[in-house]
Amino acid sequence: MRDLLLNLLAHMRWADALVADTLERAPRPDAEAERLFAHIASVEHVWHARTLGRQPDYAIWPSLSAADSRALAARQADLYDQLVTDGGDTGLSVVVDYRNTAGHPYRSTVGEIITHVAMHGSHHRGQIARQLRGAGIEPPSMDYIQFARRDR
Repeated sequence: MRDLLLNLLAHMRWADALVADTLERAPRPDAEAERLFAHIASVEHVWHARTLGRQPDYAIWPSLSAADSRALAARQADLYDQLVTDGGDTGLSVVVDYRNTAGHPYRSTVGEIITHVAMHGSHHRGQIARQLRGAGIEPPSMDYIQFARRDR
């Protein structure tokens, strides 16, 4: 499980950087794509804060530039890598009590949370790709398989 999560996190880091590169190089900013990327980065932060039992520093839908989102996402990827490597399999089984944004109480394991974060970002990066294409900007290929074979 640990290796799988580290691989998903590596994909998350890689794909977030591709989005940031594309947004920062775009001839004109795409507000919706930037909003979605800020959401991805902030949700990565929010879920990590939950694993620590802390209040997050960012809202679920913050107003961040692509550069600020890139920096936040990179910091969060480092923290998730550390969470997986330092905690080992036992740490991934730790149950986290938290409240969602509607205030409802839930319990999830650290492993479930990390899996969710990786999948959540993939969902919204797909929306970003559609948004960019609609704005006449070619989106990067961010599929997991592209990541897996990037060095071949």
